[in-house]
Amino acid sequence: MIPIFRKIRKKMADDNKPIKYLRYAIGEIILVVIGILIALQVNNWNENKKDSARYKAVLEQIYTVLDQDIQEMEALEHRLNQKTRLIESLLNHKPNMDLKLLPSLLYYIDAFPESFISETNYQMNFLEFDQDNIAQNSLSKSLATYSSKKLDFKPFSTKHLTQLLGQKNLPEPSLLFGFSSLNNFDEIDPNFFTQAQQEIALKLIDDIQIISALKSAMSQNKLSVILVQNKKNDAISNSNLIKNFYPTVKLLYQNLGIVGDATKFKSYNDNVPLKLINPELSIWEGSAHLTDGSVKFRDGNSWLANWGGDSFPDGKTKWFGENIIVKSGYYHITINLTEKSYHFELLHQ
Repeated sequence: MIPIFRKIRKKMADDNKPIKYLRYAIGEIILVVIGILIALQVNNWNENKKDSARYKAVLEQIYTVLDQDIQEMEALEHRLNQKTRLIESLLNHKPNMDLKLLPSLLYYIDAFPESFISETNYQMNFLEFDQDNIAQNSLSKSLATYSSKKLDFKPFSTKHLTQLLGQKNLPEPSLLFGFSSLNNFDEIDPNFFTQAQQEIALKLIDDIQIISALKSAMSQNKLSVILVQNKKNDAISNSNLIKNFYPTVKLLYQNLGIVGDATKFKSYNDNVPLKLINPELSIWEGSAHLTDGSVKFRDGNSWLANWGGDSFPDGKTKWFGENIIVKSGYYHITINLTEKSYHFELLHQ
C-alpha cells in the first residue's frame, strides 16, 4: 500500500499537480481517522453490550432474592399473626389448644425471629453499573438502600414469660423449629410436662404478672408485624423497579422437585424432579405416583428454598410452610412460582 501511495505521489509531483496530491493525502488521512473512530465506536458498543448483559445477569439474581424476601416476610407476618391470636385467646381465658401443650405455648410466645439481612446485600457486590446511565444509577441506589436495611428483632429479646415460668419451676422445652415451631408442635413430647405442671400453667393464665407479660408480648408482636410489612413493601417496590427496567427478567430457581414420605423415596431426603416448562413464568411440571402422606416442593437437595401448603389438590404455596397432605394416586403436578400456586391433577389411582 505504501509503495503504491509513493508512486502516485511521485507521479503527481512529476505532473506538477501538488494541489490534487494534497487533496488526496488529506482524504486518505480523513478516511483513516473515520475508520479508527468507527472501530472505537464498535468496540465501545460491544463493551457496553457486555456490561449491560452482566448488569442484567446480576439483576436476575437480585430479582430472585427479592422474590424469596417477599415470601419470607409473608411467612413471618403469618406466624406473627398466629401468635397474636394465641395471645388473645390466653388473655380472654379461652385457650383453644391441647392443654398438654399449654406450657410449651407459653414459652413459645417469647420466641421471635432471628434478625433478617437480605441476601441482596451480598449480590450488590457484583452489581456494576454505569454512573452516567440515569436508569441504572437510580435502580442501583434503590437496591443498595434496601439491601443495607437490617430487620432487627433484638428490641424484643426480653423474655418476660420465660422468667416467670422458670420461677414456677416449669422446665423450658426445646423448640425444634424456633419461631416456626407453632405449626410443628407435634414434634414436642406431649408428656414433657406432668399433669401437675399442666395444671399450674392453666392457673397461671389468671396470674396478674402473666397477664402483664402477655400484654407486653402482644405489643411487641404488633410492632413486629409493622416492621415486617414495611420490609415486604420495600421488597415489592424494588422487585417492581427491576421488572420495569428489565421486563423479561426471570426467576432463577434451578432444580425443583417434590420431596416427602408420600413419594417413592418415602423420606424427606431425595427429590422427585420436576421439569421447567415455562422459564418466563417459572412453571414446573412432572408426574409421580404418591401414597397417602405428605410432600413439599424444594429447590435442589437443600432446604434453603422450599414451599409447603395447607390444601390439596390445589393451593397457594407457603414459603417454608407446613407439609402438604396428599392422597394416594398417580398425579400430574404443577407449581407456578410466579403466581405462587400448585395443582395436583389425579390421572388414575
